[in-house]
Amino acid sequence: AESTPTVWLGQEDLLSWIDRYDTFLFDCDGVVWLDNTPVPNAPEALAFLRKKGKQVMFVSNNATKHRSEFLSKFRNMGIQIDEGELATSAFGAAKYIAKEFGPGCKVFVCGSKGLERELEEVGVQIVRPDSVFQALPSTAGPPLHKVDPEIKAVVAGADWELSHRKLGYGTLCLNTIPGCRLIATNTDVLFPAADGNFYPGAGATVAPLELCSGQKATVIGKPGPMLLDILVATQGMDKSRTVMVGDRLDTDIQFGNEGGVQTALVLTGVTHRDQAEAAAGPLRPTFALPSLGDIALAAR
Repeated sequence: AESTPTVWLGQEDLLSWIDRYDTFLFDCDGVVWLDNTPVPNAPEALAFLRKKGKQVMFVSNNATKHRSEFLSKFRNMGIQIDEGELATSAFGAAKYIAKEFGPGCKVFVCGSKGLERELEEVGVQIVRPDSVFQALPSTAGPPLHKVDPEIKAVVAGADWELSHRKLGYGTLCLNTIPGCRLIATNTDVLFPAADGNFYPGAGATVAPLELCSGQKATVIGKPGPMLLDILVATQGMDKSRTVMVGDRLDTDIQFGNEGGVQTALVLTGVTHRDQAEAAAGPLRPTFALPSLGDIALAAR
């Protein structure tokens, strides 16, 4: 209920808490790892949950990597995972677009190579115009693009090579091709980097395209329900015995609460304890614990 305060779990509470659930959903960045470093004792905690026969799955808004890159990252940290146990916003976007527009449909992408690979694997054609990717920067104002009228959608995610050319082409697609839609992998504004700073994330790609087209993006990632729906359909779970563990109130916790599962916040990512205690409504976690690693410590 709205008014139920968050329960803070100590190490002594964790083993009986784990017994309440069959399925554990985890966010990755800020929960399992920080950039390329595992959260202390997190791999051991995940191994303990599997040893107890729990279903362990991962839900990430990070659309910069293909799922195979995620899998090797997990395995390099000694974490067991199968491809079916991972839903990313890039994979979700690819599935959604293939279903919505049919095989062979054309899209323009403002995003990463990993997102492009996920799209191409489901048969989506990516348009890469020379006026965006080949031309030298013009000193005389914006480049003049001729858009491919068959483009069905502009797909936006975190893009480390975002340019006025890309935004220009995407804007023309949305404003001049009838029915062309804006689809966002996610709208996380800031992205935590290895140097401890926060950099512009997918939200910084999506916002200018929304602004210039007057169109609200269809958002695939958390807190929307699509990634949970994929896992329910492909892996199956009893939602009443499922908990979502994450570090962001406005993505992970809202995603779990609105998706009908229990939620647990960890403090190893972007949220501080005082922010958690002030959270209300769908942003309020059912439970909170300092770190996923605490499960491993409790199990010793």
